[in-house]
Amino acid sequence: MIERLFKFSPLQYSEGVVSIQLLPALLVLAGLTAVVAFLVFRSDAPPRVRMVSLGLRLLAAALLAWPLFEPALVTPTVVPNENFVAVLVDVSGSMSVADAPGGVTRLAQAQAVLHADGAGIMAAMEEDFQVRLYAFDDRARRLDSLPAVARGTGTDISAGLDRVMSDFRGLPLTGIVLFTDGADNTAQAPIAKAEELRALGIGLHVIGLGQESFASEREVMDVMVSKGVGKRAGAEIDVKVRSWGPESDPVTLSIYAGDVLVFSEEQTLKGAGKIDQISLFFEPPMDGAHAYRLAIEEAPGEINTANNALSMLVDARTDTLRVLYFEGHLRQDFKFIKRALEDDQVVDFTSIARTGTGKLYRQGIRSPDELAGGFPSDPGDLYAFDALIFGDVEASAFSPSQLRLIESFVRVRGGGFLMMGGRQTFAEGVYVTSPIADMLPVYLDASRVQIVPERFTDPRTASEEPEGFAFEPTEAGLESPILKLSPEPLINRGLWSGMPLLTSINYLGAPKAGAQVLARKPLDQYGKAEPLLIVQRYGKGRAAALATSSTWRWQMLLDASDYRHERFWQQLARWLAASAPAPVDIDVGQGHIGVGKEALLRVNLYDQEYDALEGAAVEGLLVGPDGGAMPLRFDEELAHAGTYTARFAPEVEGLYALDVTASRDDAVIGHGQRSVLARPDHSEFYDATLKRAMLERLAEAAGYYYTPIEAGDVVTNLRGRRTSTSVFHAEYLWDMPALFILAILLLCAEWMYRRRQGLP
Repeated sequence: MIERLFKFSPLQYSEGVVSIQLLPALLVLAGLTAVVAFLVFRSDAPPRVRMVSLGLRLLAAALLAWPLFEPALVTPTVVPNENFVAVLVDVSGSMSVADAPGGVTRLAQAQAVLHADGAGIMAAMEEDFQVRLYAFDDRARRLDSLPAVARGTGTDISAGLDRVMSDFRGLPLTGIVLFTDGADNTAQAPIAKAEELRALGIGLHVIGLGQESFASEREVMDVMVSKGVGKRAGAEIDVKVRSWGPESDPVTLSIYAGDVLVFSEEQTLKGAGKIDQISLFFEPPMDGAHAYRLAIEEAPGEINTANNALSMLVDARTDTLRVLYFEGHLRQDFKFIKRALEDDQVVDFTSIARTGTGKLYRQGIRSPDELAGGFPSDPGDLYAFDALIFGDVEASAFSPSQLRLIESFVRVRGGGFLMMGGRQTFAEGVYVTSPIADMLPVYLDASRVQIVPERFTDPRTASEEPEGFAFEPTEAGLESPILKLSPEPLINRGLWSGMPLLTSINYLGAPKAGAQVLARKPLDQYGKAEPLLIVQRYGKGRAAALATSSTWRWQMLLDASDYRHERFWQQLARWLAASAPAPVDIDVGQGHIGVGKEALLRVNLYDQEYDALEGAAVEGLLVGPDGGAMPLRFDEELAHAGTYTARFAPEVEGLYALDVTASRDDAVIGHGQRSVLARPDHSEFYDATLKRAMLERLAEAAGYYYTPIEAGDVVTNLRGRRTSTSVFHAEYLWDMPALFILAILLLCAEWMYRRRQGLP
């Protein structure tokens, strides 16, 4: 419309210069003004009317006299084939989203804009420019033709612009035509490159592709699996999900082993672009490390489904967790806990039990000398274990240095510690002033010490047999991996409500800040609610308090085929030991890395006292999913003592097994094994909408923004761009339709004004 009215586009006016012949035109205009003024002031109309009429006539006369100024627009024009244009097309994964008109992909839409028969801009640009084609994702490269499918795993607009600017340094580059959806997922700010283009006088013509929003969209953003899970013990899986549409009904989350469905659960989502943090409890059907796929149900009419699933590594590891149990005297709980943990293939159970004054009974030891002197006094001996469980044993059974060593075992070594209820534990065992009280998740209240344990007998009945109180999980407890007897929340709650009652309790103080109460004795006929199972992080490790010694009743009063007691103790032991690093501790992050992406693998080495071990030689062997082996050498980090790193970029999707050997002075220190999953990087498909606002800011800095429908204007704007090789020519402006239309409108307005004033 602007070109129709004013003959030229805004770009041509901005790039050109308007010239006029001023002196002769002013003389003629002065004469016309005098004539118009003479005619108006001869009228008998009031002065105000004469002045309005004079103004309108003078404006019309000036417009009609405009051709006398000989106005012309001097514009630059490119010399054919002496200037370059770079076409830069985004070929990252998000360009494969089929949200363009007709259900075609964004890349196909870009190809149509460039090459459509009779309407493609590539042929039009090649009439006047030497056109060079580039493609970019997380890097840029020169191409002869665009690929059919967009597969890139990242979008780096800055890298694409930088490559073009580098290739055309010193050459007459008129402009860059950028096709993208704007889904830049790098730390670089492309606006800085656009400002650099403006300083160089290079135009940036941005064509935005894709929809700015989706009516319905669901995405699995991340999946995290708890460490150290196993068959029948279960895996705690934290899933981050986002939904963009309205969510009135529950949706299904499913886990697949290959194509076989092995788990599903319904969850209710917030929708409206909000993020849901969901915890699932999954029992892996197989031991060892295996890749599973977690998928969310597709939304009705969902266009972008590439982000509806993620692969995850569930490592039901078989490396042992050493648990040391110290019991003050042989009691019923001990034998049932021992049986439960010895049945767990992951747990290596060792126990010390007092059988009399100065007499100890050791079980599960690895050598005749191990624990020969009773509870360890040397850090190297104690740190060989991953978790400690204290039965009914008083604080005076340990020396002050042993009590400090136990606290250090949790805080420094990262081990787990559990104190159980009994007549000689907690405040009853005089632990109130010991270092162990510092790491317990509850305060010990000496005023609540029981001299004679309470008998939980209902006074309303004639029976003298103890009836007991319920072990009631809290809401936090029902979500904890320690108390997950079933992955189904309602079933899990029902299984706990059906557990036999308990008959012993130690009355504790208030939970500490940061502690979680997972179970309690409820408010009942025996008194107020009391904490029963409390946990917290302490230093590098974990601490727990179980204020009862009667969980044996679960085993004795349940059917022999019921494994609820065993499962509780196995999950509790695994949770305690999960934070304890091995002497050769391999850190692979969340257990997954992107295919083609470089990942940093870390190995932390510890000596017997769990101080960082420096100066070692660390070698690794990485076996891929195809069976091929690749050696790795780990280099010691100078900034972090005892840490050794190696870099690895997997080329094939699948499960990799890493075996690490550490040695020093030609002596082997230890070995470590870990699995890592290489999976496709789906970051391109998260919030994969057109980022129009960002692209418009980019265009404002150095050029113009277009929709695909407006892409035909690119060629006109390129031709009118001033360059170092442009030639200039003049075009007259006196015949602009807008001038004559405005002059006629002014004359009509003046006539109508006079008529309304009652003048001829």
